[in-house]
Amino acid sequence: MGFTSAGSTNPPGDKAKWRHYVADRRAIDEASRSARRAARQWWWFGRAPMGGEGACVRTNGRLEGKVVLVNGGARGIGAAAVHRMAREGAVLSVADIDGDALSATVAAVEHDGGVATGVVGDATDSAFVDAWVAGVVERHGRIDVLYNNVGVSRGGLIGDLSDDDWHFQQRLTLDSVFYATRAALAPMVRARAGSIISMSSGAGIGGEYNLGGYAAAKAGVINLMETVAMEYGPYGIRANSLTPGPTATEPFVAYYRDRPEDIDQLTAGLDLRRTSRPDEVANTILWLASDESSNITGICVRSNIRAGGARPI
Repeated sequence: MGFTSAGSTNPPGDKAKWRHYVADRRAIDEASRSARRAARQWWWFGRAPMGGEGACVRTNGRLEGKVVLVNGGARGIGAAAVHRMAREGAVLSVADIDGDALSATVAAVEHDGGVATGVVGDATDSAFVDAWVAGVVERHGRIDVLYNNVGVSRGGLIGDLSDDDWHFQQRLTLDSVFYATRAALAPMVRARAGSIISMSSGAGIGGEYNLGGYAAAKAGVINLMETVAMEYGPYGIRANSLTPGPTATEPFVAYYRDRPEDIDQLTAGLDLRRTSRPDEVANTILWLASDESSNITGICVRSNIRAGGARPI
């Protein structure tokens, strides 16, 4: 008595063949589990493989010749936005504190035919931000778009947060947006045109357990953009924020890849039952930067945050 294939479900009679049979079945079961896990990850993480942004082939030129500042564009959503706007013809100046990652992002854009320069610095240092913006204006004569993408969170209940925890999150997440926005407003007022886009979070809309400092800062980002829209709309300047929800950046995917129960629980509470992809968020940023949203200002674009409930655009 024996078996003829690894796929047989009839167990063999002798011990040696039984050991081979068990090993084969385990291999098949593991392959099946891996396939199911890969299929679930394909859905969880936005139904697209992680990887590069692809060649910087010009599409419709929606930002052709526009001078765009990206505050925090070396990695993740920021880098995806840099690549996406470069593909539409933007002239980009990208600031980030991570010099190595910034150099890699800028080099990739240039290699693919885009136009970008990198400036290494601390977004919480107003002197650096002022000098960065002034340098871009001196070189290009104007600023058409500012995209603020700097932010950080530290977990902890409100009663357990130290002064340093609180102020660190406010500096990185809210002060950085204020400094860059303030610096960009003067040249935009002179041009009587401009679009300011700032990254917020679902935590800034409804709060977030164990992330009170971050939630407060992100709520401030939304309110700041609404105020800028009111104050500077008469000068042709638009200001908006966006909350992309959980997004499958490389660190996010690496963290959740071997935590299927956690990602199941997370995605079950999202409208689309999956995370967003960086390129999807970059498309929203492109829309807010382009003239296609020329009458859109003072809003928070909310996407794929929590299932159910009324959600304005």
